[in-house]
Amino acid sequence: MKTEVREKLRVALLMALSAGFIDGFTFFHYDGRFAGAQTGNVIQAGISLAQGKFNQFWDFALPIFFFVAGVMFKVFYAHYLMKRRKFDALYLLSIQLIGMTVFTVMYATFLNLPNSVFVGIVSFFMAIQFDTFNRAHGLGYTSVFTTGNIKNFSVNLAQWILTKRTENLHVVRVLGAIIPTFFVGAFLATILGKYFGAWTLMGACILYFLVFLIYRTEKI
Repeated sequence: MKTEVREKLRVALLMALSAGFIDGFTFFHYDGRFAGAQTGNVIQAGISLAQGKFNQFWDFALPIFFFVAGVMFKVFYAHYLMKRRKFDALYLLSIQLIGMTVFTVMYATFLNLPNSVFVGIVSFFMAIQFDTFNRAHGLGYTSVFTTGNIKNFSVNLAQWILTKRTENLHVVRVLGAIIPTFFVGAFLATILGKYFGAWTLMGACILYFLVFLIYRTEKI
């Protein structure tokens, strides 16, 4: 059975690596804010509100609204493409690649934005990734955060131990490869961020470009 490009494991690994990279960078350098893992922002927004820190509440809430806007943009744009029979994840990947690259260069050179707005704009592009790259080898996974991946890995590992079914082992192998890449991405971003500052996000852009090259060179 032939695998669609966006479902290939190498694509899933690169996307998960980029997500860990971006969230590791924004969390470490932007006061605990996440660009992808919005659960963290929701919890911190709730804590801030309970403590009466209203300005801090909006600092964590703003990326959530940007993320919602990103998901809605993806839905509208995908609908537009499908009506014209042109839908392909490559279009959405190109928006993410170009948008993140241009934004990173602008921010690193002259653009001055509040931290919450910076993280929010990155969240917008992460949302496009989340709603576009969500299957690997026919299996559902999350390319922006990994709680669901860990849960599915654990369930299928337990089921394989009980039943020895090959389909459960397949899930364990695929998710077992994807999950550590989030860790590696966060590790690399934290180390590189000490030396390259805002330019560090170009690392994620390079990962997106590698996925773009896979799309351009592999049709199936």
